[in-house]
Amino acid sequence: MGLADPTILSDAIAAATIRAEAILESLRQRPDAYLIAIAGIPGSGKTTLCDVLKSRLPDAVVVPMDGYHLPRSKLDAEGMRRRGAQYTFDAASFRSDLERLKQTRSGLFPTFDHAEKDPKPDTIRVTPSVPLIIVEGIYVLMRDWQLERLFDLRVFLDCDLDMATERLTLRHLACGISHSEEEARHRVMTNDRLNSFEILADGCRERADLVLSG
Repeated sequence: MGLADPTILSDAIAAATIRAEAILESLRQRPDAYLIAIAGIPGSGKTTLCDVLKSRLPDAVVVPMDGYHLPRSKLDAEGMRRRGAQYTFDAASFRSDLERLKQTRSGLFPTFDHAEKDPKPDTIRVTPSVPLIIVEGIYVLMRDWQLERLFDLRVFLDCDLDMATERLTLRHLACGISHSEEEARHRVMTNDRLNSFEILADGCRERADLVLSG
């Protein structure tokens, strides 16, 4: 399956729809659930799944881990090359903000501005009236991040590594991170794929309540 194959996008949407149904069924069994974690390796379909969930649960709010990228001004050349690795995120602030959210059911959260290629602070507002928070990111179930205990439902998206590679190559081209297919694929293999191995070796999949393939 190559980059020109239109089934990559359609398959991702189809997988997200099936995964969303499984999560909705789990939520029906957990009516008091407030914080949901959506974890998975890079390219596993987290953002697409959250888009589908948001369409089914319009009152829910999605808080993406990507807003906690360290700004480029705080990264050296190696940090920029490995942007997306654990150490290129502000894990402490992410944990602190989610702990406060768990206690108060309110807060302001950053997003990631793909045009500026940096976080944009205080973009997402959560008020006590919001019934459900969906937190998505590749590291939200990592042991050292100490977030697992905060979630009422922990979901891990299982994904074939080669499929994730194709999706990420497309994404890096679309977002302007890479300027050619060769460059995009090289970035995936020397950065994203390494992060994937780290996530799997850490046991994130095994710590999830719900593992969804696709």
